[in-house]
Amino acid sequence: MKFDSVTRRLPVYMLIDCSASMNGDAIESVDQGFKNLTARLLNDPHTADIVWLSIIVFDSVPRQLIPLCPIDSFRSLPLSVGGSSNLGKALDFLYQCVKKEVRKQTGERRGDWKPLVFLMTDGRATDHWEEVCRKHAGDMNMVACGVGSDANISNLKLISDKVVQMKDMSRETFDQFIEFLSFTMSTASQRTDSRSDRLILEQKYDRILLT
Repeated sequence: MKFDSVTRRLPVYMLIDCSASMNGDAIESVDQGFKNLTARLLNDPHTADIVWLSIIVFDSVPRQLIPLCPIDSFRSLPLSVGGSSNLGKALDFLYQCVKKEVRKQTGERRGDWKPLVFLMTDGRATDHWEEVCRKHAGDMNMVACGVGSDANISNLKLISDKVVQMKDMSRETFDQFIEFLSFTMSTASQRTDSRSDRLILEQKYDRILLT
């Protein structure tokens, strides 16, 4: 089988809860964190040419602020909060974006890697999201990120078997979290052994990795 020379991308989607419960330090830290994250990724030879980013936010209604794009054209946007946390609608919207933007493999073209999704929320959804999770299970690799000390971790564990928590919004904690995101994307882009990756994450990030 002969393929063209199109680079095989690692699509990364940031799905961010911008409902009223995320007001204050939480959303400000998320906003600043993206600037730090893109700087790290651009300086990493394993991610600079492979990782493509998209930002989807949700409250009562999901919105794609930034369609899937290369890191060097990514521009962070200010995030605002309000409304309820309709996670089910957001997940359905995410899957539609993935279906539209992620390249499938054909006889002439390499497909993209399986999408990597970082869900950032306090886990206190206000709609029926459980059925949506079951419907799309296995479509992508998801890391559920609990924001705040009162994040509903039980709900997040139903969404993904990979759950991290930022119990506070201190600079030290968020810097560690950004390092975690960067490391995860870098190892994914290198296609290293998933079991080995898991062990490294458990050893290096035991403060925030819950499962």
